[in-house]
Amino acid sequence: MDRRSAGTARGPEEIAVLARRVVALGIAVCVPVLIGIWVTDAPGDPWVRWGYPPLLVFLVAFAWALLSPGRWASRIGVIVLVGLEAWWLAVVVGRVVEQPDAPRAWVALLPTPLLDIVVCVVVGFLFQRARTAVLHGGAYSAVITGALMASFAVKPGGGPYVWLSLRYGVYLGVFVVLLLVLSRAKERVATALADVAAADAAATAMREMAYRDELTGLANRRRLIEELWFQAEQVGPDLPVGVIFFDLDHFKAVNDGLGHAVGDRVLQVVAEVAGQVVGPDDLLARLGGEEFVVVAPGRDRTSAVELAQQLRERLPDAIAAAVGQRVTASYGVAWLTPSENPSEALRRVDELLYRAKAAGRDRVEPAEA
Repeated sequence: MDRRSAGTARGPEEIAVLARRVVALGIAVCVPVLIGIWVTDAPGDPWVRWGYPPLLVFLVAFAWALLSPGRWASRIGVIVLVGLEAWWLAVVVGRVVEQPDAPRAWVALLPTPLLDIVVCVVVGFLFQRARTAVLHGGAYSAVITGALMASFAVKPGGGPYVWLSLRYGVYLGVFVVLLLVLSRAKERVATALADVAAADAAATAMREMAYRDELTGLANRRRLIEELWFQAEQVGPDLPVGVIFFDLDHFKAVNDGLGHAVGDRVLQVVAEVAGQVVGPDDLLARLGGEEFVVVAPGRDRTSAVELAQQLRERLPDAIAAAVGQRVTASYGVAWLTPSENPSEALRRVDELLYRAKAAGRDRVEPAEA
């Protein structure tokens, strides 16, 4: 049978799914680490002791939302993300408040609380469109920055750290803008790849149409000639290429007696049944009218003649079952010679076909060895 393949490209949604899977994998790696931190630090750190168990629950729910398809999963993911953002906001403010002075409070924020705020901003771009994500990330950055500045403003010696908090907020804002640029670029690249894939699929479909017989779905004459040229360059002592040419007997009587609709159905049955008989490496084509050709690479004399005999035996019964009348066919079988012109190959096998017709029809006439 004739087989073709077309390349594929990832679309925007596929890229988003891939990004979510990467984040889910990161969560899977982080969970054991967080459990280890809880075991070692919980006795001396109330934030770890009471905060990490719900944090782990949130992360598992987040991973589930990342890996689950559907709109509801995305909405749940956004809800969980907002919960995580609220948690880290509470941690940041709480760690500042509990420390006796500003320098110790700043050290308590490094590196995990401040870093995880950045992670929350990044992850927001996985669940939302670029515009929504930048608004969300910008609002969260502003809230975090304001909370930090207010917390340090009431701390002894907190003046310099108010400005450090402001600088951190500016960095967060720049980071959000960079994420927006990258997200837009990703969307454009993904859209371009999807457009390329669609154009490639359309070109493949048009090529299929150009090489397919409309009625039967088989390869047409153009495709047959192309295959004969190709196989004529491959043929050799170790790779014989059989060519089977068959023509339905008294097909005009079917059209005249039963109508062209029945005649078309007969041709379709021939295509269906012959397609089941020929091998996966064989090309089955409709040359025109009631004429069909099989190009069978790798089939020697015995194998090609057996294939023609199988077609001769199966087609009449299948046609009778479909339209109520047996229709036989006559077969010529020849073998390509190296660099042989397709027209010459078809002429040779056509002569064998008509020899079968002249000998009484419903028979196979192979070329002489």
